[in-house]
Amino acid sequence: MRKRQIKVVIGFLALVLLAAFLTVYKANTDKKELLVEEEQQGMQPEEKPVESQPDEIRDEEAQLASFLPDYTSAPLLNTTEIKCLSMEVGASEDQVQLNWFSPSEIRGKTEWKNSSGKVQSFEAECTASVTMAGYYVNKAVVSGLRSGETYTYRVGNEDGWSPEYTYHVPEDTETFTFLVTSDAQIGQSEVELPEETAERWDSVLTRLTGYVPEAKFLLHAGDQVADFGNQEQYELFLEHLALYSIPLVPVVGNHDVANEWSMEANGHPDGPYFYEHFFVPNRSNMAEGQYDQNGNYSFIWGDILFIVLNGCYGHPGEFHEAYAAQIVSEFPKVKWRIVIQHYSPYSGVGSSGNGISDDYLAHITIDNDVDLVLTGHDHAYSRSAFLNREKQVLPDYDYKSGGVAVNPEGAMYVTCGTSSGCLYHSIEEDEHLVFQGQPETPSAIRIDITDKELRLRTYLVDSWTLYDEYTIRKE
Repeated sequence: MRKRQIKVVIGFLALVLLAAFLTVYKANTDKKELLVEEEQQGMQPEEKPVESQPDEIRDEEAQLASFLPDYTSAPLLNTTEIKCLSMEVGASEDQVQLNWFSPSEIRGKTEWKNSSGKVQSFEAECTASVTMAGYYVNKAVVSGLRSGETYTYRVGNEDGWSPEYTYHVPEDTETFTFLVTSDAQIGQSEVELPEETAERWDSVLTRLTGYVPEAKFLLHAGDQVADFGNQEQYELFLEHLALYSIPLVPVVGNHDVANEWSMEANGHPDGPYFYEHFFVPNRSNMAEGQYDQNGNYSFIWGDILFIVLNGCYGHPGEFHEAYAAQIVSEFPKVKWRIVIQHYSPYSGVGSSGNGISDDYLAHITIDNDVDLVLTGHDHAYSRSAFLNREKQVLPDYDYKSGGVAVNPEGAMYVTCGTSSGCLYHSIEEDEHLVFQGQPETPSAIRIDITDKELRLRTYLVDSWTLYDEYTIRKE
């Protein structure tokens, strides 16, 4: 009986093993036949179809992956003793203005070589720095620049030179393009080191100058640094290869200059910090700061008058109104007028800055036919309706993103968000604003102007995503 049971078990196991063998054999045979069929159809063995992604997803991933700083395309300034080189716009399009610090007390100069090898030298004014011990501030005006020409340049003297950098003057075309950034505010973040913010700022600058090479200049609407007297923060804001290839339009921000509160909070004495780091054209002593020499300034590039106000002190609004009226009267035939200051009078985050700019800007814009006001400060993006002198919304326009206004009355106010991502404020509604948002990523604005049209486009710079756009048309 026991032997019979053993034979039954052995027989059953044999059947199981045979069935398993036949199953494996059939699977292998089917697989070989499938591989032969795939090879005959031109497919590689084991190849699986890849699911396709929408173009916009692939593009955004590529943009994010290529959003990188540039520290290698030219020698860095910190390989020399020269510090804080900056190139600002000149009074006209054939000029730029250079500003730098040097330990040499000998008057500096800048040498410019064109594509034919001709070298021109421009002498600088040189004075002992009030804000950086042992250094001298040099300021030089470069003139006679030609549209479409490429120059290499350096600054310094026989005691030491900066590296050579390249500036290509954009071609003159029917469209005038410039870029708007704001509130890099290096040193502000409480969650990262200043060097990390500066690296992201470098990535923004590299992308903007690479993607929009036709831009005539780059505007920064204030708060270059978080602490007005911190030299390291100025170096982290200024010392970027991209900034040596495009003129800067710097605007005084509340963090850039001394006042009674900030001197006590930061432990720095008063002094001309902003003015020593930047060399702006046609600087006026009107609205000059109590502790600095940074007054209003203006310039004409293209057929556009740009008026830059220092709105960071409690000057009566009449100062700015008188200045704007004077400048407009000197250049009455320009086709477009743009006013710029740091504080937004209609805040998208519930903080309107100096508390008086809504009144004087309403008067300036309407009395002088200003088309657009550009501001910063909020660390969030917003665009207003067209507003009259009484600060009332003019309702009869298409205000949606992508809209077009033909011959609008009143002026539009646009606030650029932070371009370094140092800090993001929460949104609060304001009745004057028709578009506002907090994308929590660095943003910048591209503005294109022709004789008949002003078109602004706001981008999220890391993904190069269009966030808002609007067009003003004159007929």
